[in-house]
Amino acid sequence: MPKSLFPISPLALVIGIWTLTVAIAVLPFAFPDTFDIAAYLLGRQGLTSDDFTPLATYWLIVAFLVFVIATATTMVALPRPQDFETDTDFDRAARITFIVNTLFVGITLLWVALSAMKLGGFRAMLILVQLDALEAREQLLDNKLFTGMRVIYASLPASGALAATLLAAGRKTGKLSFHARKLCLISFLTNLVLLIFLPMVMSQRLLLLQLIMAAYFSVCLVHRRLVGLQYVPIGLALFMVTWIGRESLTNATIQGSALNIGVQKLIFYFSNDLLNSFMPLNAEFEHTYGFFSLKFLIYFTQTDEFFGQLLETQLISIDSVRGGGAWSIFTMPYVDFGAIGAAVYIAILAAISTVVFYKGTQNVFWASAYGQFAGAYVLCTHTMYFANANFVAMILVIALIGGLSGRTSSAGSPDVAHVEVPPVV
Repeated sequence: MPKSLFPISPLALVIGIWTLTVAIAVLPFAFPDTFDIAAYLLGRQGLTSDDFTPLATYWLIVAFLVFVIATATTMVALPRPQDFETDTDFDRAARITFIVNTLFVGITLLWVALSAMKLGGFRAMLILVQLDALEAREQLLDNKLFTGMRVIYASLPASGALAATLLAAGRKTGKLSFHARKLCLISFLTNLVLLIFLPMVMSQRLLLLQLIMAAYFSVCLVHRRLVGLQYVPIGLALFMVTWIGRESLTNATIQGSALNIGVQKLIFYFSNDLLNSFMPLNAEFEHTYGFFSLKFLIYFTQTDEFFGQLLETQLISIDSVRGGGAWSIFTMPYVDFGAIGAAVYIAILAAISTVVFYKGTQNVFWASAYGQFAGAYVLCTHTMYFANANFVAMILVIALIGGLSGRTSSAGSPDVAHVEVPPVV
C-alpha cells in the first residue's frame, strides 16, 4: 500500500481517535472549574474518575494489540495493489446515484413535512425540540410512513459520499461526462445542505460528519494520496455549526453562550465515551451474546422485541454499567462475548476493514465503501458504528449502485457481469 495513505488506514485512524479522545476526555476532571458544564453533566450521569481502573486499561491495551496484529497480518498477506480500474461505467453510476439519492431525499423531506403538519407546523416542531428533544424524536419516529424510513434518512451519507467519489474518479480517469459531473455535484451538495439543517429537528448530527469524512477519505483513496487538506477545517466547521445549533436548541435551560454550551457538551461526550469503555470491565454481568455487536441483524430481521425479552435480565444488568450512549469498538464486543469472543470479533473486523482499504485504492465503489469504514473508525470511541443498521444500510446502498452500474467494454457498451462490489458486513 502507498505510504502516503497510512494516515487514513484503519490502524492510523484508531490510534489517532483514541489519542484525541483521551486528551479531551480528561479535561473536565483536570480542570472542573474551566469546563464546569461538562463536569456538571458528568456528575449528573454519576460518572467519576474512579471508573478509570488498571484492569479495564489492560483489556483496552490487549484489544488494541489484537487489532494491530490482525491488521498487520492481513496487510502482509495481501498482494501489491493493482492499477485503479478505469472501465467502470462512470456515467451510468452517476445517473443511478442521482436517482437513488433523489428518492432518499424525497422520502426524507416528505417524512419531515408530514411530521411537522401533525405537530402544528415547523415552528411548533422547533419549539418541541427545544422543550423536549427526546419527545420530538419519538414524534418523528411515530410518524414514519413505513418501517425502515429512518434508515433511508441515515443512508444519505452513502449516496452523497459516493457522488463525491465518482467526481474524483471521473477527474482521475477523464471518463465522467459534464452532465454526469453535474448530477454528482447536485447529489453531494443537496445531501450536505440537508444534513446541516435536518439534524436540528431530527437528531443524528453524526450523519453530517459521516458524509464529510466518507467523502474525504474515499476521494483520497481514489487519488492514492491525501488531497484537499485545506478543506478539512471547512468540513469540521460545518459540523460544529450544526452541533452548536442543535445544542443551543436542546439545552436552552443551561446558562451560557451557544458556543460554550456546544463545545462543553462535545467535551462531555468524549469523557462519557471514554468512561463507557472502562465501566463494564469493572463489573460482573452476564454477556449479551451479540445483542449489541450484531445489532444490525436484529434490526433487519425485526427481532428486537424477541431478543429484548429473551435477554431481559442481562440487558437490565448491563445498562447499569455505562453512562449514556453506546460502548466503544473495544468494549462492546466484550459486553457481548467476553474477552476471547471479543478478541475474535475485533480481529475479524480489523481484517475486513484492511481488505476494504486495500480494495479501495483500485475501484471507485470499494473506495466509497472504505470511506464509510473510515468514518466509522473516527467514531469508534463513541460507538461500534459497524454494528449499526445505518452503517450496513450505507454499505448495501453502495453495493447496489455498484452492481447496477456495470463496466464499459472496449466498444463502450456496459458489461454488468464483471462488476466488483464491496462486501456486506
